Amino acid sequence: MQQSSIYLEPDPLGILNHDGIRWAVLLLHGFTAGPDSVLPWGQALSKAGATVRIPLLTGHGTNVADLARTKAGRWRTDVQQELDTLLAGPYDAVAVGGLSMGGALALDAAAHRPVNATFVVNPALSFKVSDRLGVFLSPLVHRLVPTVGPLAGDVNKPGVSESAYDRTPVPAVQQLAQLFRTTRSNLSRIDSPVTLYVSRTDHIVPRSSARFLERHLDPDLFDKLVLENSYHVATLDHDAEMIHHDSVAKLSAMSGGHREP
Repeated sequence: MQQSSIYLEPDPLGILNHDGIRWAVLLLHGFTAGPDSVLPWGQALSKAGATVRIPLLTGHGTNVADLARTKAGRWRTDVQQELDTLLAGPYDAVAVGGLSMGGALALDAAAHRPVNATFVVNPALSFKVSDRLGVFLSPLVHRLVPTVGPLAGDVNKPGVSESAYDRTPVPAVQQLAQLFRTTRSNLSRIDSPVTLYVSRTDHIVPRSSARFLERHLDPDLFDKLVLENSYHVATLDHDAEMIHHDSVAKLSAMSGGHREP
């Protein structure tokens, strides 16, 4: 699975340019996957007039061994460096969005950087109850069981697949747990709007992640849309266009409230 970072130029005739506001959006993919999983979302934002950057996170898009060697801090640094580049660029406003693990990283970034908006699709902040024992024991068993089955491809739409590793390295799952803890502990620092897109049926991330997020964010800054016809990878599923439309509409509505240069 070879993937690379993606950069999308803005359509100068897009709706986001009508008020002369230059938007940049950083989109983040999920665990074991790559930029392709959020590319249609990025293309919709680009068509609307935003500059879009979709980085390939360290350990992804190459091989499972690379992911097994990657620490959670490296993913956070990847994102913060990408965001710092956009914040220093020729833009009037910057947003961040992500799917699953990318959602957790987007929330972590919003807690540490002055973004104008955050959009998260089925963000991963906890493990399913059935997986928690395995995660707890992973530091003890990873030498005997270095990989487990895939944690990707949960799509309801027929004929659609997510490009991702076909195995999941156990050491990386330990790092994912660390990322969850770090992100949860910093949610109270987020002081800009957050939109949650959550699937009614998700076979990967438990509903407890969405409930935790809703409880720990300022209700005046929080909005939630329930996706009725999609599974975990909603960015490639039936409700993808709803995500596209809503995120573009929110950025357009915010165009008068961009950050000061």
